[in-house]
Amino acid sequence: MTIPKLIALCGHPTSGKSTAADIINEVYGHELADDGLPLRKMAMDYLGLTANQVFTQEGKLETVTINGRDWQVREILGEIGNAFEEKFGGDIIPIMSHNARPKGSYSVFGSVRREQGLYWRNQGALVLEIVNPLAGPSKYEFDTFNNAYCHAQIQNDGLARGLEPAAARQDLLEKLVAVIGRVH
Repeated sequence: MTIPKLIALCGHPTSGKSTAADIINEVYGHELADDGLPLRKMAMDYLGLTANQVFTQEGKLETVTINGRDWQVREILGEIGNAFEEKFGGDIIPIMSHNARPKGSYSVFGSVRREQGLYWRNQGALVLEIVNPLAGPSKYEFDTFNNAYCHAQIQNDGLARGLEPAAARQDLLEKLVAVIGRVH
């Protein structure tokens, strides 16, 4: 079985993309590539946000005031991304994160948005959608994604089925291994 060098994940916020990326790292050795790192660094370095605010789901839900206006942190990150995409095209975020990785490295990218799944497919990546019945769509347009570019869906429904967190993680691990082995 040949495991793809690049794996890209899409899904609604809190669907389990980060957990899936961690599992892929543990099982296959793919390095975690933070697609949004340039945006997070900009928000921390120039807007005064904390690492907790830009790296955690809880922090992204916080409201901060910048220049007299209240913003949800998720919205700030999305708007920074929107500005980059407006100037450099819709694939600029995956291009930047892909270019930041050593050539030929095994990497997992955990934040495929809009039409970016096509970019990843064109790079030879396995594109997976993480589906969680407890994670609905975001109210922000920049959190949308086109699942037509996904090779497969992974049902991350362990917690919804009442499993304990460790058992739910194991359930997700088994599903990822089965799909990655089957698709590639």
